[in-house]
Amino acid sequence: MNEILTKAELKAHLLKSITDFNSLVESLHKQEFERQPGGKWSAGQDLNHLVKSNRTFGLVFSLPLFLLNFMYGKANRPSRSLSALKTKYAEKANNSGLQAPGYLKPGKIYAEEMEVWIRKLNASGEYLLKCLDKYSETTLDENTMGHPLFGKVTVREMFMSIFMHIYHHHAILLKKLGKSA
Repeated sequence: MNEILTKAELKAHLLKSITDFNSLVESLHKQEFERQPGGKWSAGQDLNHLVKSNRTFGLVFSLPLFLLNFMYGKANRPSRSLSALKTKYAEKANNSGLQAPGYLKPGKIYAEEMEVWIRKLNASGEYLLKCLDKYSETTLDENTMGHPLFGKVTVREMFMSIFMHIYHHHAILLKKLGKSA
């Protein structure tokens, strides 16, 4: 299956991932939001981490194309399909031992801050959507950037990795809460 997502599909997936994550977080009681089972991140900390990650990606996407091209060069291959990237993401996320760098690690997040962080996740998603608008379907595949798990990826693959990252944390949170998808 060669499922290359269009810009419209990338937007829909990104919005859905954020909406689904926020809906899960909003359904939590104060104790569930703040609980850190087994020393893992709480729901609030996952939320904070996603905001920080999205903002970091937004900074990279705000760079002019000539600067991205200078830093990473042009793509030397077509963008991978969603299914191929999902397979690679699952493999890397589960086996790499990679941890979030310090600037993406959250501090303590309290239930009273939930609404603020939900708004921030929505705002970071809206900004990413604006960034996506500046790319044509062609430039999504021609231009590259660095990804912490995959190395050099096309811009299209980077956008796919963002919503996969959000869904990854959604699944982790469900597991920590003892819930199913």
